[in-house]
Amino acid sequence: MRPWTAALILRLPFVFPPSRRAVDTVWRAWLDEHRSVWWSLLERRNRAAAGPDPEVRALSRLALGNEEVTLAADLLAGAAGRFDHPIGERARARLLALSDPEAVGLFCAAALDSPEAAAFCAAHHVAPADEVERAAFFVRTGQREQYRALDPEGTLLALGYRSAPSDVRRELLAAMTEMGDVDVLRVLAGQRSDRDDFASLSGPERSHLVKQLRDQHDWERLWPLVVLMPLPEAVDTARDAFICGWRPSGAYHRRLFETLQAVSPGAVAEWLRVDLGVDVGSADGLPSRRIPRTAIALSGLDERITYVHDLNFSPDGTQLAFAGLTRRQLGSDRGCAGIIGLGSNTLSRWYPDLPRPLGQVAHVGSDTLVVADAGEVGDMNLLKRVHRLAPDGIRSLGFEAPWIGALERLAGTRAFLVSAWHSDGGPRSTVSVGGADGAVADSGILDGLPIDLPLATTTDPEGRLIAVLDRRITVVADRTGSSVNVLDNGPDRASHGPLHAAMSDSVLVRVDSTRFLDIWHEPLGSTQTPVSRHVWPSTTRLIHLAWSPALNRFLAVGLRDFTQSSLWVLAVPETRDSPLPDDLVSAQVDLAGRSPHCARLSPKGDVLAVANWTSPEPTIDLYCLPLLALRQVLGQPMGLMSHQDLADVAAVLEHPALDEKSRQALGVLRACLEYRFRHDIGIGDPASVSGDAITLGRDGAV
Repeated sequence: MRPWTAALILRLPFVFPPSRRAVDTVWRAWLDEHRSVWWSLLERRNRAAAGPDPEVRALSRLALGNEEVTLAADLLAGAAGRFDHPIGERARARLLALSDPEAVGLFCAAALDSPEAAAFCAAHHVAPADEVERAAFFVRTGQREQYRALDPEGTLLALGYRSAPSDVRRELLAAMTEMGDVDVLRVLAGQRSDRDDFASLSGPERSHLVKQLRDQHDWERLWPLVVLMPLPEAVDTARDAFICGWRPSGAYHRRLFETLQAVSPGAVAEWLRVDLGVDVGSADGLPSRRIPRTAIALSGLDERITYVHDLNFSPDGTQLAFAGLTRRQLGSDRGCAGIIGLGSNTLSRWYPDLPRPLGQVAHVGSDTLVVADAGEVGDMNLLKRVHRLAPDGIRSLGFEAPWIGALERLAGTRAFLVSAWHSDGGPRSTVSVGGADGAVADSGILDGLPIDLPLATTTDPEGRLIAVLDRRITVVADRTGSSVNVLDNGPDRASHGPLHAAMSDSVLVRVDSTRFLDIWHEPLGSTQTPVSRHVWPSTTRLIHLAWSPALNRFLAVGLRDFTQSSLWVLAVPETRDSPLPDDLVSAQVDLAGRSPHCARLSPKGDVLAVANWTSPEPTIDLYCLPLLALRQVLGQPMGLMSHQDLADVAAVLEHPALDEKSRQALGVLRACLEYRFRHDIGIGDPASVSGDAITLGRDGAV
């Protein structure tokens, strides 16, 4: 039934009582839109709605002056907020008479967006029952006198502000500023300068507070807050907010102040945003994920070096060995090798003219290298040999084979292993182990096993287990040869090209040319089938796969989309019972260079070396991987950083692979954290972090 039709029925003489449906229709129409003609009919009939809608029934009784009617809190508050309808006046009268805290609270919440409701609250002293909510309500509705009487110290407002959602905090901040005489500084910073009060503020809130303190020249209150800000804000504040030549008193305080002022504007923010991809609140958004590098130009080592075939770290990770070619050796049957001292990034040992081109190199410590002649898979006519390059001279180790698959230093030792294929006495594959003195002997672990060509060889972090893989089978053997097991390789994918393998304490992984990642878990002595997942598209070419103890992750290095050198951090489950994630790549990091030829991870897994045959300058790039772990904390306020974060920063600063820009920025961060934790730091011999206390070594290093 239409409202005007129902109204016409109500106009009929009283001897014709209108139907319930007609009465309800007119009530709904009048509650939706006040029309005096409808109200006159409803008032004359004095008959409340009786239909199925409980809200219409209750409001009709309220409109007719029924004092016994009960209204739900939300219905009463909603009706009271109607200043364009007579029902609003009746509802507000009922609101004042009942003093229902729930209804009052709902009405006050609506009053924040209604000037008429806010004015009514001020005129009739209507406010939320909770004192904290009431203080915020008085400020947001501009009731200055009521707020002063309730919360002269700003304590209640500070509590309400810090517990409010971000949109409410923005409105409160604007209202406090407009009111003028609210102690905004106390509300924002709290009564203490700790992380619970200041460091948890948003960027705009911190900026507002800094501006207030700067405008008031309240340097003594501003300075303790600087070391609680995100590092870029701390640098900018130290440079721009302290005017009139102010300096903190005390040499220690002034030293940090001057350190922050010496940093170039925007340098730290650019390092975080551009070099590390950390969100520091830039409106420009985040660039590609990347990590800084230290680039060692080959020509800077020696102007003759042109190309690097292979890399290998020394057992202690302080040196990097390489095998390659000089400019004159390109296309010839000769090669070169050398050792780079990390830290100085200069040649500490150099073999510029070796009689054979080299394929692999292993650094076995004490400036001693073991190298293997280069060879291709199809080149089975020329015997490849293994040589020892040491301070006492160069000599062949008497090992030769048509095919040498891998030359690797055994993890955790100075020994090395050589996987090879032999044609003498019938085709066979071997894994031989040699010591630092150069003696090489067949381990016998492949005897009788049908391995055609050992395409990949890897060891566990302790050098106890050795895994040898070809296209058909995977062999895992104890180094002593006491246990040899052939694993199930899973489905045959008819892969071609190289194999890559790596092993942690409990997991063996393999990648073939199909870009599937195959995973075997402990016990590796069983014949378990691998768990497999396709990880990379066909546009990806991998060059290295390794286990990083420092990150507790498997890492892969290669070329993405045929153009971008990349590092992939893999989320491989530690046990077979753990679910395999849908995406095994937990992080993808852009590396420098467009033509990575080989890569190698340091023994601790904390430094990645990548050789790039780039134009115009071939380089060996060093990446400090612990920076990846630091990225998640570097963009947050320093007031939220922990003692462990300080220890992690100090540890990264000790890395020889750390680039200079990162070293400068982390040095400033360390200085700020040490200043913040200065009362928790003691001087002693050990370097440790325990609970909330830090012990520094006597040289000041954590």
